[in-house]
Amino acid sequence: MTFLSILQRSVLYAFGIAFLFAQSAEGADKAFFVGNWYGVGEPDDPSISYIDSYAADGTFHSEFRKCERGEVVWHQTETGKWSLANGVLRMISDTIDGKPDRFENSYTVEVASGDEFRARLYMPSFLFIERRLPKFEFPPCYVGA
Repeated sequence: MTFLSILQRSVLYAFGIAFLFAQSAEGADKAFFVGNWYGVGEPDDPSISYIDSYAADGTFHSEFRKCERGEVVWHQTETGKWSLANGVLRMISDTIDGKPDRFENSYTVEVASGDEFRARLYMPSFLFIERRLPKFEFPPCYVGA
């Protein structure tokens, strides 16, 4: 095998991997996101953990918490609407802690496959990594965030 054929195979392999990742993010449909997802970290506090529950009807429920020394020291809930189009996950909150409030965030889905997705918020830039959960339940505080 010549150096050129090895280089050509390497380039084709790299394009193939890039294509698979592009397909996994762009090709993710709304059905993929339906369910419960757990993540750790927010742009202003890496120790906050959260669960997002996306329903097939386009609604979501999120809970956030912060643990210190094995105890929950902060907790917040959010509800609203979510959508997915052209690789962009959009969330519009209509309540925070049960009270009317409205704000919106859009995330570019970078990877969505198996039981994980990665979505980037751009202002401020932050990569959210979420893993699928079988049910809407936080791990105990002593496990981590």
